[in-house]
Amino acid sequence: MINTLLETELQGLYGDHLAKISQINKWYKIYDGDQEWDTVGDLDYRPTKKITNLIKGLIDTRARFMFGREPFFDVRPVKEDEDESTTYKDEAQAKEDLLKDILVENKFHSKALKAYKDCAIGGRVAIKLWAHKDEGVKIIFTPAQEFFVKHDIDDVDKFEKVIFIYNLNDEKQKEDQRIKKQVWELINGRCILNETTHDGSGKIVSTEYENYDTSLDFIPVIVIKNGGLTGETEGESDVKQLWDNQDAYNRLTSDDLDALKFQMFGQDVITDAAEKSLENIKIAPGAMIDLQTDQAQMAQGKQASVERLESKFSYSEKFKDTIDRIKNDMYDTLSVPNVGLEQLKGLMQSGKSMRALYWQLMAACDEDWIEWNTALMQMADYIFRMIDVYNIHGNREIAKYETTLEIIRTYPITDDESEQKRIDMEEVIAEVRSRESYIDKWSNVESVQVEIEQILKEKQLFQEDIFTQSLKDDLGDEE
Repeated sequence: MINTLLETELQGLYGDHLAKISQINKWYKIYDGDQEWDTVGDLDYRPTKKITNLIKGLIDTRARFMFGREPFFDVRPVKEDEDESTTYKDEAQAKEDLLKDILVENKFHSKALKAYKDCAIGGRVAIKLWAHKDEGVKIIFTPAQEFFVKHDIDDVDKFEKVIFIYNLNDEKQKEDQRIKKQVWELINGRCILNETTHDGSGKIVSTEYENYDTSLDFIPVIVIKNGGLTGETEGESDVKQLWDNQDAYNRLTSDDLDALKFQMFGQDVITDAAEKSLENIKIAPGAMIDLQTDQAQMAQGKQASVERLESKFSYSEKFKDTIDRIKNDMYDTLSVPNVGLEQLKGLMQSGKSMRALYWQLMAACDEDWIEWNTALMQMADYIFRMIDVYNIHGNREIAKYETTLEIIRTYPITDDESEQKRIDMEEVIAEVRSRESYIDKWSNVESVQVEIEQILKEKQLFQEDIFTQSLKDDLGDEE
């Protein structure tokens, strides 16, 4: 049904969309641990299936490194204030506070961390902005299988139409199923919205918006791609790159457990014993064996005996080499350092040495940040433009202030944070950054303004103490 709705909107320009959705859903299942494989039947034992989900661990680790620390949206004035004036600085601070309130209200940091994982799994993710004069701005991240884009034929960075289609429930009967279809389309320089709800047969159940003019001259959607080359629109799935090695890793470790199970125990070998004696043998700790020689063998001068044949487990070194190579290949694919306790032995864990250890991952995240930074900058620009158009909460004037924006991101490494703090403090001393901005970025306080007032109060008390002490010293000298 979803495929039919898409074909209606996109007029068959992009082939079989249902196959794309199915493939993306497969990558999500693999990420969640659905990594089963077929085994040969009619065996005397049940083959082991041990799944070690390295894919999820690697993607989550890279996401935490990228967005574990919340990005800071630093809004600054374009013009410099004149002497004894803070007009432009105050305007920039007001605009920064407005943006921060919107990001906090939308739980942006948590959503961005999860969206980075979605982008790695599905190859891309969309940021959709929704605004209402009284309800404010909503920031919505959407995974790859729920949106589809019709690009400008001459410029893949321009959107002619963006379609969002997703299920609202999981009902089995078609008449009870609900599918939401939302279409944003740029027509004659205006963004037009159509939104309908369908049942499982494609019948329209309700129409929320029909040819609604949003008053915007842009489609409030930003698409972030994972990797890819010039002109590509789909992005690449990290799960796809890791899957072959993950499958081989699971199969090898499972086969190893079976081999260990069958080979680690020795076997008892009994020769020249009577058949009745064999039937009465019990294998148990401390059990006695009534071993009797077979009469025919006794006539030939032979004596019944028992010995234990121990296994010679000789492939372990080759297995470890193979399994380590596969695991390291997976780590290298995502540029994540394999830093278990064994690997960290003898390593000085200072900030600089850790930075050197994580250099490759930092370089990979910097490459991803080129895409994400551009998208988040555009998101902030769209937010202010929507505040201006709809005068959300009466903040139109603030949104119009002329400012610049820099998004600052720090890695979860001590040296990286300390260096950034030092740079920011130098800017405060040089009076190109406000104390309020510094406290807002680095201090975990409930109210920045209260903190500043407390600092000024303590500074005044300190100066009074110095003055009082100076008076006492002067009086002491006179006496």
